[in-house]
Amino acid sequence: MKTLIKLLIAALVVHACWRGAGVFWRYSKLKDGAQSAALFAGQRSEAEIQTRVIEIARELDVPLDPEKLTVRKVPNHIYIKGVYTEKIEVVPSYFYPWAFTLDLDVLTLQ
Repeated sequence: MKTLIKLLIAALVVHACWRGAGVFWRYSKLKDGAQSAALFAGQRSEAEIQTRVIEIARELDVPLDPEKLTVRKVPNHIYIKGVYTEKIEVVPSYFYPWAFTLDLDVLTLQ
């Protein structure tokens, strides 16, 4: 019986890690995509960069609200800030809301 409980706990830990890893992987891909969009923005406006980041989020199925995403362009820098919440299935049928913050400062050489 003791072994069965240990196996059950191990299975729950593996399940939570598997579900959480997918969510964090998408966050990492979004962050990389936003950084690339800013780095190769060229003469694009703030609105165009914001639109591109939202497109990347939609491709990755990330629930990023356009109203919670800000892009600020100053000489030699592009700042991207955004926040979104995604639910992680910790235990089957129990979801934990996790807030992800996108906070980038990209150096551009223009």
